[in-house]
Amino acid sequence: MSRLLADEEQPLQMPDEGFINQEHHTSPKSHNRNTLTTQFVYILVLHLIIFILVGVIWGGEYRRAQLRILKGATWSPATDYIRYEIIGDHALKQNLPSVYSGPPSAENENAWQDLLTPMYFKATREEMLRGEQPLENGTQLTGGGYLATLGVYHELHCLRQLRLYLYRDYYYANLTSTQDEYLHKHLDHCLEALRIAIMCHGSTALYTFAWESSNPGRPTTKSNSRSVCVKWTSIKNWSYSREILESDQVVIPS
Repeated sequence: MSRLLADEEQPLQMPDEGFINQEHHTSPKSHNRNTLTTQFVYILVLHLIIFILVGVIWGGEYRRAQLRILKGATWSPATDYIRYEIIGDHALKQNLPSVYSGPPSAENENAWQDLLTPMYFKATREEMLRGEQPLENGTQLTGGGYLATLGVYHELHCLRQLRLYLYRDYYYANLTSTQDEYLHKHLDHCLEALRIAIMCHGSTALYTFAWESSNPGRPTTKSNSRSVCVKWTSIKNWSYSREILESDQVVIPS
């Protein structure tokens, strides 16, 4: 009995602290560090969510603003038929003319003629009104409807007029002073029309400069940019589907 009592009176032996699982033993400093880390992550995630939400809201507002601008464009009967494609063409080499450039020849004359055909189409009364074009004094056709064209054909016409004047010794060999004065006014108009069109479409293709051994004193323009362009065949196909019949003549007001 005395032995039993002696044993019971012994103090309770705690396990060696070395055997305590350190993962479950957290000091006050460690606890504070964990709390601060959790708060930091929480704040970071919160700021990230706010940043994303602001971006989404701003992007949505920007897209809606762009759509409002696009909706402000005047309706055209050709719009729904136009298709687009990616093109990487650039006219950067002066010594590499295309079929549309160079001194007058049968080849480039035919190319320009094909490019500008058919220039005109017959617009119905409904199309004139929907396109916000005035009917009063509108040029009517004998077969009904109104004489019309697309803006791109007017711009190409102006470009061709500048080309003709560039080679005026060939195209205007016997130009009178009166005719020359008229052409200067017409070409000034064409320059303005092309300026408006170029600035309206505002290409943002990246152009850079590089040195070439063939031209060591001057940097050469370079570009590998690709752009979203109107598929020209879609305009041509629409234009041919609406071209004016040979029997249609312009009605001259009496």
